[in-house]
Amino acid sequence: MSDIPEDTVKKNEEYPKNTYRWLELAVPLLSFGGAFLAVLFYTSGTPVDYRATILGCLLASWVLAYLAWIRPRKDIVALSTPIYSFIFFAVPTDLSSTLVLELLYATSLTILLARLKLRFGEPGISLSERKDLAEPLRTYVVHTQASCAGIVPETAHQAALVFVRFAEGNYGEAVRIAGTAAGQIEDDGESSCIVRAFGIIKEHASLLDTSTPPPQTFLTFSPDDAGQLAKTGTVSPGDKEFDRILDNALLLIFSIAWTASERDRTHLLKCQPFAQKLLSEV
Repeated sequence: MSDIPEDTVKKNEEYPKNTYRWLELAVPLLSFGGAFLAVLFYTSGTPVDYRATILGCLLASWVLAYLAWIRPRKDIVALSTPIYSFIFFAVPTDLSSTLVLELLYATSLTILLARLKLRFGEPGISLSERKDLAEPLRTYVVHTQASCAGIVPETAHQAALVFVRFAEGNYGEAVRIAGTAAGQIEDDGESSCIVRAFGIIKEHASLLDTSTPPPQTFLTFSPDDAGQLAKTGTVSPGDKEFDRILDNALLLIFSIAWTASERDRTHLLKCQPFAQKLLSEV
């Protein structure tokens, strides 16, 4: 566990959020601010090159592009606004035309900002780009660390391979590796849950590889394994129970791989969205 105080962690998390809010606010302020200055100079009779007020829209377009870039999902339209700003304002025009163009462009940038927030989420990094696990997967992995104490690195590496191959849809390879891993683990009682997890994945992967429907009877965990499973409780009989057993097996070997095979964490992080989906599905 981290020794950093909780209030310090919260402050560090709030800092980038506040920065993003100020950047978002800067888009309409800069874009409409330039047009406002142009009107102010014109009405007051102040001699100034009105083209200097275009700088507000130029800066706003770059801020919007940056806000689009730091999101997990990229908005191509928002990313390309600096290009359009140069195209629109490259050719000098009279004051009235420039002012109208600035107001229209400022309105467009504000609409694109609203679209970016509504359709492309908050700024940050995607699950697959994280350096560590996100919640609630991290909590589950920490909870099951004790069951991974006796796992050798080679078995943990095989667990990582099984999970990654299954996530990729390479079920035939998952069957082969899961069978090998289960055969190499000494079933001493403490590791029997892990042996069952590999066996369950092998069974399911084999069925998926051959497009075979679920059987009437299938491998499952022991009631004593409940403490190591991510999804517990009663479910309706049929496919839901069949699917939940697989989810628990996959999540358990993910935890094993993450805890005991650090060399595979880069690959596991890329598959983290798949693990999070397994954990969130009812």
